[in-house]
Amino acid sequence: MLSLLEMSVTGGILIAVIVIARALGINKLPKKAFLVLWAVALCRLILPFSLPSPASVYSVAEQAGVTVRRPGVLLSQAAPAGGQGGAEVPAALIVWGAVALLFAALFLIVHLRARRNYRVSLPVEDPFVAGWLEQHRLRRPVQVRYSDQTTAPFTYGVLWPVILLPKSMDRSDETRLGFILSHEMAHIRRFDAFWKWVLAAVLCLHWFNPLVWVMYVLANRDLELSCDESVLRESGRDARAPYALTLVGLEEKRTHFMPLASSFSKNALEERITAIMKIKKTTIAGIAAALALVVAVTTVFATNAAPKSTGGIPAPSPSASVSPSPSPSAAPGGPLAKVPGGVAEIKDRPGPVVTNGTGEGGDDNYPTAYTKAQYDLVISTLKFEGYEKMSIAEFNRKINAAFNSDGYWDEGGVGRAYETVMMFLESTDPNAPFLLNTVQASQDEYNARTEEVYSDKRVDPDFRGTAEVYREDDIYGDTVRRQIATANYTFTYRILDQDKLTVEARDQFLQNVMQGAQDYLNGKTPGELLDDKDGEAHFKTALEAAGKAAATSYIEFTGCEVDYYDAFDSYW
Repeated sequence: MLSLLEMSVTGGILIAVIVIARALGINKLPKKAFLVLWAVALCRLILPFSLPSPASVYSVAEQAGVTVRRPGVLLSQAAPAGGQGGAEVPAALIVWGAVALLFAALFLIVHLRARRNYRVSLPVEDPFVAGWLEQHRLRRPVQVRYSDQTTAPFTYGVLWPVILLPKSMDRSDETRLGFILSHEMAHIRRFDAFWKWVLAAVLCLHWFNPLVWVMYVLANRDLELSCDESVLRESGRDARAPYALTLVGLEEKRTHFMPLASSFSKNALEERITAIMKIKKTTIAGIAAALALVVAVTTVFATNAAPKSTGGIPAPSPSASVSPSPSPSAAPGGPLAKVPGGVAEIKDRPGPVVTNGTGEGGDDNYPTAYTKAQYDLVISTLKFEGYEKMSIAEFNRKINAAFNSDGYWDEGGVGRAYETVMMFLESTDPNAPFLLNTVQASQDEYNARTEEVYSDKRVDPDFRGTAEVYREDDIYGDTVRRQIATANYTFTYRILDQDKLTVEARDQFLQNVMQGAQDYLNGKTPGELLDDKDGEAHFKTALEAAGKAAATSYIEFTGCEVDYYDAFDSYW
């Protein structure tokens, strides 16, 4: 799910586009078009997902995806499984929540104070008003009342709406009164009181985003402009001047701020008068232009990029492997040796592979090694200071942003450097756990979540591991390794709380699962492994048990597959 900050940023971009479109077309297009656009912006700000579109502006920033995947690195010492304990609530979350509640309380206090004035109002008993209501009947019962506690007409209530008039208002001017009732009835028909509540709620959630404040002000203005337009469509263009005079007279008397009620008179009077005097007849061309604007803005700015397939150089097969050199002190017929580093290396490739050259060449122009400059670029770009304590949400966003940076695939860019380093990185390299575990897992988590949003189906990230055991023997002083069993596997998991799960805890979960797989093989004698006809099934059961034991309240193990398993007696 998208975080609140992500929703606010993308929603803010959409609001900025709507503001520009509004400035250019507010007096040229039907006002309803802008109400529809504000509704789209509200959805973008409150819905933690979005629909994919090939035409989305975010397509240009779509990440290329993981093109080289390697098994994870099992550290020599894995800490016991367990949860993180009582994680503290981030201070930023506390501040956000406190301010959001403060704004919500202010809105409610203003509204509840106004409600006390509503209760002392009395029904308007006027033949003209009664006849007007009869001609404009709705399914919801509408009341017209008056009160000496208000100075300007307004509407409140959603299911049982009330048009409240000032007691001092001269109701003998039926033309003027008809304008007022028509305007307020337009609010009622469109459920504007409800939309004002939604706008206020979104403002409370996104109080830190100045563009949301802009949306709140302009959307409220457009509710009034649209009602003005509705009245004049009904009354005719000849009513523009008297309607504008009615508006001016009521604005002069308004004294109260009512953020959750639909008021006849609002701020930005000059904008309203200008819009009234420039109102035009509705034409097919105008409707088509408004529809095109709504569709274009929604498609380009309110959607996410459509997923695209990832290509690139395939990862080396983990089954073709040798392990680091064994210790010469291993005794003949000794116990099974745990593989140092826990991950197989790519067979028959040069090492060390750090060069001072370009790192390019070889068959099909594929690189044959990585340079020190490429290695340093990858580490300096991706290894953020204090990353271990970052939440998964923050770290994965940073990793994704790094790979979406300008010049990703340019010559000398971090994309090419990363691909090359990943192809030839030694598992004994000090940064191998970071690149092969931390970064690979974060990339897959981001991609899995993206695919889940696009497909509306659950997609769990997966992680690959390798477990191997050897027996070391001495032949006239030469140490030989006899490979007994090897297993390549993939397991899936689910992040339950992306904001509380830290990178350190996620990596520990991965370590605990890999350690459990390795421990299963280490705990068997060569004979037991070689004679076990159901070795693959037993290994999978052990892997599942390790995954469930490694789960915490923030991350869970969801399944596994054994990609390759074999127990055999051979020498290397």
